Amino acid sequence: MRFALPVIAAALVSTAAFAQPVEVAPLAAPDVFSGGSRDTGLGDDLWRGASADLARSLIPAIDPARLTPAGKALAVRLLSTGANAPDGAGNDLALAAARGRALLKLGEPGAANAAVERIPHLATEPALAEAAADAALLTGAPYRACRIEQNLTADRGAIYWLRLRGFCQAIAGDTAAAQLSLTLAAEKARDPVFSRLMTAVLVGGEAGAASTRTPLETALSRRLGLISAPAAPAPPVVMVPDGLLTTDPVAAARLYLAAGDLDQARALRAAMTQDVVPGAQPGDLDLLDAALAAASGQGRDTVLDTLVGRGQVGNRSAQLASLYLAALGTPMDAEARADFAGFDLGRSAAPPARLAALQMAADHGLKGETALLALGIAGSAGKEGLSPADRAAVIRALTRAGLAEDARAFAVEGVLALPRK
Repeated sequence: MRFALPVIAAALVSTAAFAQPVEVAPLAAPDVFSGGSRDTGLGDDLWRGASADLARSLIPAIDPARLTPAGKALAVRLLSTGANAPDGAGNDLALAAARGRALLKLGEPGAANAAVERIPHLATEPALAEAAADAALLTGAPYRACRIEQNLTADRGAIYWLRLRGFCQAIAGDTAAAQLSLTLAAEKARDPVFSRLMTAVLVGGEAGAASTRTPLETALSRRLGLISAPAAPAPPVVMVPDGLLTTDPVAAARLYLAAGDLDQARALRAAMTQDVVPGAQPGDLDLLDAALAAASGQGRDTVLDTLVGRGQVGNRSAQLASLYLAALGTPMDAEARADFAGFDLGRSAAPPARLAALQMAADHGLKGETALLALGIAGSAGKEGLSPADRAAVIRALTRAGLAEDARAFAVEGVLALPRK
């Protein structure tokens, strides 16, 4: 025992000598943007350095009706991400409500619910509480929506809350209270569709047709059995008719790309190369190769040089496809660059200041701000969609800001929209 004690003491001294201080990085305090998914690939630093004022201006303006599929996908990925808000907006409940409302408009009630359900002081901000209640109703959790209504401390007499209160009282079996709430709601604004559905819930009888105009009417229609469970999405291959594979292989491959099935598009392109599937024209194949290169993120300068060569003889589609590939950062040789510089690719339609702001945000690696500005430009493009110059500017900015996946989606979308020549 006398010999054991020195050995133990020596071991303790040795351990202390090699021990190093552990540095613990402070975690950012959760804020109103912290709720959401961590699997979007955008990271916790998404909004680092972003302008809170730009977020307040651009997030409420996101309108899915004015966005192409690439724009909608970017908006969903951006707003679904759980990350700290822009500096100065960590406690901005109105901005949190705008984020949740935008996700609802984008058809993502699950993401909207994840974004807003755990925000403190939800009951004090009616707009935020309404977004949370709508998300709960659309995700099949009416009792959570009812808890939100019960805890609300402001604006309880608004028509939205009167109708929701009547619904909650009805499904809780308190018919008399429900009738009173609905009478008060009807005095503010009559709505025959809502009244018809609520009457069927309260007293039975013929409910009539389902309604999905509002989340509450959707919940009512579900409770009445008027809405069945949504069907599972069809796999991309169903989009391609059987006959199309032999009569127009290029169209089939383009449909696969539009559906996001890069492997099938590549396989069909390989079959065309081997003359297994006839009917493809050289110009068609060049555009298809451009779309494949954009989708894979592995642009080859030979594809771009070929496009520039076709553009040099007046092929407008080849010119624009070369513009989108170049915006992704695909290199071209010196001769191709000289030819490309002579193309007339049209003018920008976006305000010059907004384009400059987009490029500045990208130059500084501000992911969230770059994405928001890109969505603002895309959403204000009008019925014709993004001009080629503006699409290229969006692609280039998203690429530089580290949003390569979204840049590729805009590029593929642009190439697939070009006329085949």
